[in-house]
Amino acid sequence: MQAMKGCCGLHGRHRLSDEARACLSLHSAVGGDVCVNTGIRQLTKRKKMTLQKQEHTIRQRITTLYLMVFGFIAILISTYSWQIYSLEKKLVALESFHEFFDDVLELRRYEKNLLFNVGSDNLKNIQFYLSKIEEETTRLYPDIERVAGVEKFKEFRENLASYKNKFDSSSDPAFLELNAEAIRSQGRVMVDFSSRLLTLKQGIIKKGLKFILYSFIGLTATFFLFLLLVFQMQARSVLGRLAFVQQATKDLLRGNFTPIVDNAIKSDEVSDLILGFNKMGIEIETKQEQLVQSRKLAAIGTFSSGIAHELNNPLNNISLSADALLEEYDELSAEEAKGIIDDIILQTKRASEVVKDLLDFCRDKTPTSTQLNIKSVIQATSKLLANQLRLNSVWLEDYIPDNLPPVVGDMQKLQQVFLNLFVNAIQVMPKGGLIHLDAKLEPEGYVRIDVNDTGSGIAPDKLEDIFDPFYTTKPVGQGTGLGLSIVYGIVKKHGGYIEVKSKLDVGTTFSIFLPVMTDDSRG
Repeated sequence: MQAMKGCCGLHGRHRLSDEARACLSLHSAVGGDVCVNTGIRQLTKRKKMTLQKQEHTIRQRITTLYLMVFGFIAILISTYSWQIYSLEKKLVALESFHEFFDDVLELRRYEKNLLFNVGSDNLKNIQFYLSKIEEETTRLYPDIERVAGVEKFKEFRENLASYKNKFDSSSDPAFLELNAEAIRSQGRVMVDFSSRLLTLKQGIIKKGLKFILYSFIGLTATFFLFLLLVFQMQARSVLGRLAFVQQATKDLLRGNFTPIVDNAIKSDEVSDLILGFNKMGIEIETKQEQLVQSRKLAAIGTFSSGIAHELNNPLNNISLSADALLEEYDELSAEEAKGIIDDIILQTKRASEVVKDLLDFCRDKTPTSTQLNIKSVIQATSKLLANQLRLNSVWLEDYIPDNLPPVVGDMQKLQQVFLNLFVNAIQVMPKGGLIHLDAKLEPEGYVRIDVNDTGSGIAPDKLEDIFDPFYTTKPVGQGTGLGLSIVYGIVKKHGGYIEVKSKLDVGTTFSIFLPVMTDDSRG
């Protein structure tokens, strides 16, 4: 199963300045405090820049959106209240136009009765409706002018006056008979005008209803599209930055901290969150070297019996040789004495080499990147564990070729990687077993180092979590869960990645991928 491959950086985020990165890489040489102070100074500077931004909190944005919604609703209610009121007035005017049209039709009915001499009181009824039509015309003239036009209304009134004069001039039937054609013609003009007036008014009301409907739909849809756009912009601003924080948190758990630069124009709660995260990440980053150092000491404690045995043998030999030289000094020839002294020097060198290896491994020195032969790194690490391996009946088979291309890295850091893997392998093989080492050049430009053990293996559902800090499959009190997390972080900082495969009751294989040294990395 493959663990997540490391990558330097996080999409959409920026790194610290070169000064801060250099400080982070050198903090172990100066105790870490200078680096912390430099990182904090940069964060303080960013915080001041953030405070200089116009404060625009998420709460304010939500409040603004609420006010916009309520404002739109208020405007919508006001607008449509006015439109409904206007429509009501138009409907009242339409009723008046209907009444006006009915009166004209009644006038024409009595006109026909009079001309055909049908019924009685026709002239009186005609004069009554003429007076009523004149009153309606006077009362409705603003609406009539708007609907029919000023010129048409003027023609209608002139026609009405002429029509009325014919009935006022004389009630003599002979006169009406003589002017019957003109009366009919003017009557038709009034009917046509009132009918057209009614039709035009109905059309205006229909248009008004359509306008109210379409404007309501249009305004509401436009507003909600605008609201959706504003909400999307605000949500993208907040959720996008929160996604960076979420991804940065995952990377931090994997030991790959990259500070986030907040490019928001206005400061809000997420800006404070980003500042807090960056401060936390810098402090964790600067403390990690101290954690690595403590793990070294813990590892020494784990195989202390082997180290004691490694030192005890040469010291015993030195003691025995010195006693023999002291007791038999007068009886020994010069050549025999020289041989004993040479043996003492040899055993001293042997003990000195053990101490030197321990000091090189434990010393908290400035990290350096140099050209390394991976086989030499592993051999130097295995020497520290030689007695521990023998005491635990664990056999180490080294099949790493001598001709592998060099890598660029820190000797001490890479020793820590393989030491943690070897110690873990020893712990999962309490009754003894085999650690098989192999390496080869991968086509992608990586040197692959496989560390295989014949231990109990790791359950498939736990493989995803083994590189998480403080995660351990060991019983309580037998592990901190930091070893593999440190391994993961060191390998990623060297530009590589790590994979793990395991099968229960068969064993586990950790594959370390380190980039081959190139001309750029050499420079």
